[in-house]
Parts: sequence; C-alpha cells; structure tokens
Amino acid sequence: MAKRRLLLLFMIIGLVTAACGQVTQTQASTFKDKQALALVNEAFQTQVSLSEQPQSFEAIEQQLHTSFTKELTDEFIKENVVKVEKGYQTFGSDFAPYYIPFFKYDESTQVEYADGKWYIWEERSGEQEGPVSTAPGVEVVVLTKDKGDWKVSSITNELPENLQNMNE
Repeated sequence: MAKRRLLLLFMIIGLVTAACGQVTQTQASTFKDKQALALVNEAFQTQVSLSEQPQSFEAIEQQLHTSFTKELTDEFIKENVVKVEKGYQTFGSDFAPYYIPFFKYDESTQVEYADGKWYIWEERSGEQEGPVSTAPGVEVVVLTKDKGDWKVSSITNELPENLQNMNE
C-alpha cells in the first residue's frame, strides 16, 4: 500500500512538473521579435514624451516602470529628470545617458533571443545625417523578464560574443 502511494505521489509530481515546464515554454514562445521591437520603440516614445511638459515625479516613475526595470528607471531619472517650476521633466540631448538609441526599425535593426534575454541592436558606421551624428560601433538594448513582463534592463555598446558571430 505504501509503495502504491509513493508511486502515485511521484506520478503526480512528474505531471505537475511537466505541466509547469510546458507553461514556461509557451510563455517564452509567445513573445516574438516584433513584440520586442515594439516594446523598445514604445519605451523610446515614453522617454521622449517626458520632455513635452512638466509632471509629477510619481507620474514620470509610473510611465517609465511600464517599459523599464526599476534599476534602469532609477538611473534614467537620476541622470535626466530635472525639477522645473511646475514639476519635473527631461530636456532632450543627442548624448543623454540611458536613452533608447535612435533605431531605424527596419532591416538594419537586429533582434535575437539568447540566454534568456532579448537583444535589439544596430551597427553604426559613424555616419552623420543632418544634425545627428553617431559614433562607429554597436548600440544595444537588452530586454529581460521582470516579474513576468519583458522590460528594458540595459542600454549598452556591447553585444554578447555569440550574437556578434551571428551578425558577421
């Protein structure tokens, strides 16, 4: 009788584990590269909108938290948000830290999922278009899962080696 109960317990544990693994795999497969691009573009638009008019500090935090991790939100605010007469806002700059890069969102924008993260990047040749110029290299936005939601967790000039090889 004890053996049957033990066998039944192992079968239940196995079924629950398999079901949880299937749910996790389904959740990972439902977020695709187009959604990653859309999230990055939306995050960029949110950042840009913060320069339009003064608002409360809490409103700025809330807007940023929808697309950015808490750590990146805090860094962005620390470096870019200033107190003005009627609240807080940002002032645009081509070289402000923690801003999403000016991506073209076309075939030059690369999107790959690797090691549990989404990487969105563009290679820069150092061109100058109008008043905007870029340094040669790569600009990368990294998305990670934060409490069940994909969010921007870093903006960097470094692409993991396994993705560099794919791009060549």
